[in-house]
Amino acid sequence: MQFGRMLIFFATISLIVAGEFLPAQGIVIETISSDQTSNWSDRDFWETFDSKPAPDGWEFRDGEIRLVRPRRAGHILSPPMPPNFELSWQWKIDPGCNTGLKYRVRRFGKQLFNNSFLGVEYQILDDRPNSLSKGSTASIYDLVAPAAEKPIRPAGQWNQSRIVAIGDNLEHYLNGELISTAATVGPAWDTTIAISKFYGSVDFGRPKQGDRFMLTDHGGKAVFKDFQFTAHEAPQSQPTPTHPPAPFLANAMRNSWADQNSVVLWTRTTAREQMLVDGKKFTTISKKEASKLAKLRDADKLLQMQLPDGAKLDEMFGACPGAPGRVRLMYFPGKQRNAIKTTAWQTTTAESDFTAQWKLDDLRPDTQYAAVIEAKSIDSDQTTAVVRGAFRTAPKPNDKKDLTFCITTCHDFIRRDDGMKGHKIYPSMAKLNPTFVVHAGDIEYYDKPDPWALTIDLMRFKWQRIFALPSNRDFYNRTTSYFLKDDHDTLTNDCWAGQTYGAVTFDEGVRLFNEEQFPSHTPRYKTVRWGKDLQIWFLEGRDYRSANNMPDGPEKTILGAEQKAWLFQTLSQSEAKFKLICSPTPIVGPDRDNKSDNHANDVFVHEGNEIREKLAQVDNVIVLCGDRHWQYASVDEKTDLWEFGCGPGSEQHQLGWKAGDQRPTHRFLRVAGGFLSGDLTYRGKNKNPKLTLRHRDVTGKRVSEFVFPIVDDAVADDAVAGDSVAGQQNAPDTDAVQADRSKQESPPAATDSTPEFDSVQNPTQE
Repeated sequence: MQFGRMLIFFATISLIVAGEFLPAQGIVIETISSDQTSNWSDRDFWETFDSKPAPDGWEFRDGEIRLVRPRRAGHILSPPMPPNFELSWQWKIDPGCNTGLKYRVRRFGKQLFNNSFLGVEYQILDDRPNSLSKGSTASIYDLVAPAAEKPIRPAGQWNQSRIVAIGDNLEHYLNGELISTAATVGPAWDTTIAISKFYGSVDFGRPKQGDRFMLTDHGGKAVFKDFQFTAHEAPQSQPTPTHPPAPFLANAMRNSWADQNSVVLWTRTTAREQMLVDGKKFTTISKKEASKLAKLRDADKLLQMQLPDGAKLDEMFGACPGAPGRVRLMYFPGKQRNAIKTTAWQTTTAESDFTAQWKLDDLRPDTQYAAVIEAKSIDSDQTTAVVRGAFRTAPKPNDKKDLTFCITTCHDFIRRDDGMKGHKIYPSMAKLNPTFVVHAGDIEYYDKPDPWALTIDLMRFKWQRIFALPSNRDFYNRTTSYFLKDDHDTLTNDCWAGQTYGAVTFDEGVRLFNEEQFPSHTPRYKTVRWGKDLQIWFLEGRDYRSANNMPDGPEKTILGAEQKAWLFQTLSQSEAKFKLICSPTPIVGPDRDNKSDNHANDVFVHEGNEIREKLAQVDNVIVLCGDRHWQYASVDEKTDLWEFGCGPGSEQHQLGWKAGDQRPTHRFLRVAGGFLSGDLTYRGKNKNPKLTLRHRDVTGKRVSEFVFPIVDDAVADDAVAGDSVAGQQNAPDTDAVQADRSKQESPPAATDSTPEFDSVQNPTQE
């Protein structure tokens, strides 16, 4: 019993040194008794995943553990054991056998193999001495390959293995020689995990009280014997994980322009791991003062007037400054890690705000991809940061695929509604698991305070800050996205070519968005077929437009002649059932009488009429737009063209329309924040496609529902929300798609007149 008492002492010290003094029930005395640690070859030492005795497929006799019914015996677990240890044992296998010993085994949650037991594996295979893959004998399975040829003995002969796992250091030995090593903390390990099957685990490979061992059954007979286990204290001088120098990846990655075979990915190297949350406040400048400053051209003066005395921009609240570095991209189909591809290293510089982009054009249709970005400093090969994201490619044009998408608009940092997390809609949209998301513009507001972005540096500051908010950043890091731009994220309110805002010209604002801060694409418009029955058009509303104050007529345009001709031609050629036009600004409206920036306004009535008439000539065309700070669905009285305004992406950003001011074109009205979701589904015997559009509040609760196509032949005036309660605040929160609208009565046009939304904030200020 002396050895047993020594193990208890070691385990207790481990708990204290690690700084986690656990209650008594956290120490499982049975796991470190003399009997259990010295009798690994006893059947009673092992159990199944569901705590049953080891099955008959495993034999325990003559001091040996024998796997005699491969692929039927199943894996077996030890009791909880000290996580810092040395373990040696002998083994021999039949030809073609695949087995191993796992350690630091525990459950990692439903997101990883449905909460099964996982751990670091000492791989055991019938392989050759020169087999150096991450799945070969003595490898740290799927994570670290052997460093050199191995002194492995052939099948049928005894081999001796040894594992040393103390603190964050792992060592695998085979027949007396060190074969594989790893440190389970730091960016290099993060990279290793990110491209492995264990991505999504927390502290995989690191020691934790309650860890177990596992003998695996992957096929082939095997024999194990002579287990020698020694528990160790957690290292007395186990260093707190130190972070390497910059660069980091605090803005993670973004993607855009995905189709069946291509996508563009973006990242940025940063000087900090996160934004500065305790930085200095900007000097308050009124809107009137800002209007005067907007006429100045001195960038230094415009910056210094908004900073406290002696302060630098990098010291301000929310700052996420850049840093030079090198980045590379690794990507692979999420379930085929062996198909990984790696790009060359790119160097990031201040001239492009330390951003980097990759256009990938070798992708497979309808595939979920993992993308891993690794960062290093300019003059070192040490990995300093790693981030893993994801994107999905579109299905082939003839494939019938259910899908979900979301549309949002109108964000900025100062009107976020979830504190330093960001915007509430992002966790809400994530719960829907959207196939893709469209941000329809006004992603940030240059012409709003703290700071007024009157210089290039201040514009960059706003992008750095909003995409360092965890909810915003993490959502776009892993979601297929399309980014449109509008006026506030190009230059200033209702802007057009030739204008300036402070020290920034319109052309500079366009370049900043198109080429630097977001994934690039030329031209800035595109159509993508998402399977057989859905095609999306993404429009550009700033780069090609005429001046708003130009007299209206055939030459006045928002889309420009080339984009407009492309839109009409591709629409006429489309064979998709549903055709969605994603526009930064309204085409149908209605809008306020004093506005003069979109196709719903009188100043663009000529092109507006032309576009509405053309779109209405094509079956099942629906406009989805951003820009407006309220949610609505409307039908043009002349053409029956449908339009959905997704509404602002924040509870703090609802304004511009009086609640209850329902016009004849409205089919739904709600002056509040939220987003729009869409579901393409195939149900019933004939698998006919249905498109269901739903307005949602910022928590994701459904507040309207519209189902297309409209089954009966009623005119648009009689087409209403998808059920009799759609659009009402007390509508049941359900995502069940209506099977048949033709059997329902047509209720009045849906509207939300709940008193809490009756107030209008700054109705003329956007």
